[in-house]
Amino acid sequence: MLFNGAGVGYAAAMSIPVSSHDLLTPFMLENGGVRGRVVHLGAVSDIILSRYEYPAAVRRLLGELLGVVAMLSANLKQEGIFTIQIRGARLVPLVVVDAVYGGALRGYAELPPESMDALAALATYSPRALVGEDAYLTVTFDPGEAGQRYQGIVALEGDSIAEALTAYFTQSEQLDVALTVAISEQAPWSVAGMLIERLPDAGGATTGEALTESWNYGCAMLATVTARELLDPLLDAQTLLYRLFHEEGVWVYDPTRMSTGCRCSRERISKLLMGMSANDRADMIVDGAASVHCQFCNKTELFTPAELGISINQ
Repeated sequence: MLFNGAGVGYAAAMSIPVSSHDLLTPFMLENGGVRGRVVHLGAVSDIILSRYEYPAAVRRLLGELLGVVAMLSANLKQEGIFTIQIRGARLVPLVVVDAVYGGALRGYAELPPESMDALAALATYSPRALVGEDAYLTVTFDPGEAGQRYQGIVALEGDSIAEALTAYFTQSEQLDVALTVAISEQAPWSVAGMLIERLPDAGGATTGEALTESWNYGCAMLATVTARELLDPLLDAQTLLYRLFHEEGVWVYDPTRMSTGCRCSRERISKLLMGMSANDRADMIVDGAASVHCQFCNKTELFTPAELGISINQ
């Protein structure tokens, strides 16, 4: 649907869900030079961020990354996994989020017990203060059997996740990207964000100068978006995008419903265990069962010796 300066929407009709929660909405400015997406996570982010008693700063870091990976998941046009990791050597050695084709998200932040007091005492929020000055950011796209795995690694830069990802795309992908992301200050935890990307000049009717002006306009409008607007459950993406871009015109496309999606099914874990040697499986038996814990969903599966093909007397 195209929203223009007169407030008119035309082109193909969209089936817009009533709730703006847990939706990823793609859009493009009318001249085709800038595309973007808006995400609002409600129940999805609350489930993921509530699985552990995360300190406020860690919850914010993980929540912001969830918002970013949700927006980047719009690039998944086929079966695949989009992953963002931050690794360091300070209070939080690992934060990882991923999204699969279809909109399923998961995320986890490692919390060493010895870091808890220092995390609680942090006065200001900074990703590098959490993971370390020498931390690095890794972005991975794994299309599975459909293609070749791609990975980009850069030093973690900037004082926010938005700055870190902007630096990544500039350095590693040579792309002009601008984004903002916000997380609620109290439970239930919600996350929202907006990302825009400058598209290359394809040699069409729109000149390079006009595309540059469109990009500058998009960045200027994005800079006016507040966390309150992004997180407002009554302000859907269509209304927000019209408010921002109606002067130039904006195409708004059908949203994707986001969900939680851990891939640690009991059947999959069993298959992995049965791929191990019998001796290794036997070594996992403690107090009559083998225990496998998934960090992403914070669940533990127990397997009896019989389920692992292990004789009790072995």
